[in-house]
Amino acid sequence: MEILFALVVVVTVAFAFVNGFHDAGVTVGNAVVSRALTPRIAMTLAAVFNFVGALLGLGIAVTVAENIIEFPHQPGDLLSILLAGMAAATLWGIVTYVVAIPVSSTYSLVGGVLGSGLAYGAHADLASLMLRLVVPLLTVPIIVMGISALCTAVLSRLAAGSAPKPLFRRSRAAGAVFTGLLSLGHGIQDAQKSCAILMLAIVAYQGARFTDGDPFEVTWEVRILVATALAVGTLVSGWRVARTVSRRIALLDPFKSAIADGVSSVALLVSALTVSVPVSLVYTVVGSNLGTQFAGRPGVIRGRFLTPVLAIWVLGIPAPAVLGALFAGGLMLLGV
Repeated sequence: MEILFALVVVVTVAFAFVNGFHDAGVTVGNAVVSRALTPRIAMTLAAVFNFVGALLGLGIAVTVAENIIEFPHQPGDLLSILLAGMAAATLWGIVTYVVAIPVSSTYSLVGGVLGSGLAYGAHADLASLMLRLVVPLLTVPIIVMGISALCTAVLSRLAAGSAPKPLFRRSRAAGAVFTGLLSLGHGIQDAQKSCAILMLAIVAYQGARFTDGDPFEVTWEVRILVATALAVGTLVSGWRVARTVSRRIALLDPFKSAIADGVSSVALLVSALTVSVPVSLVYTVVGSNLGTQFAGRPGVIRGRFLTPVLAIWVLGIPAPAVLGALFAGGLMLLGV
């Protein structure tokens, strides 16, 4: 049990690190491409606000813990499910980063744990899973795209008489602020998911039972551990995924970049702090960026870069679920 618990902690912390590493470029990509921030300042800003955001809020942790599967009461089985699921989610995050395709860490976590849980015979409440996790993850980017298009249309009309240079200067200033808010929202959203897994592991290791509806508190030690892993991953992040999201899929000037980041940051913060619904940073930003292309000055969407992103979006939960089931099968063969 001690070794199994330690492995779950290591893999979950690794997942939080990969999460920050994978998503940081997406968080600051618009600001860097529009020259609102330099890469070094942008990454430092993102790391700080990710750390702060990771210490805030608990609602999403509860949502994640209660709606993926009905976790078994056997501590060993629960730890094995978490180990296989988080290993699958971490591997999927690494693979998609290498091929420079953005993927939701939430999709990865839900898929990985769902696949490993089903392999161990756990029951999944599909209605609850779809309502509380899958539907918001799929619909929010589409909703955000519409809001982004509307905001672009309205603000473009209001700024129609402005000269490009002062307009872009003000837009870069706003973009820098929105980057901080976006990083804060990312920290609140994504850290809670890793915190939920660690708390489930602690409950299992202590021999207690987790039942939906039970009081669910995340200790400060867990929050700080996850916040640190997320922030360090952010600080050392690369730019492969950022180039895809902020440069290749759509062309963004500073004005549209600021609008997209503003809409994305509001969506993340509202969903986390008011309705406790998990939202994907990556697909929210993609949706916002695309939305700006349908209004205002003529936009450009490059289908050859967007198509693989949409394909991975569809596979975002099934692919890590298959990996989770395979890892679970390996653990069963080893008698774990």
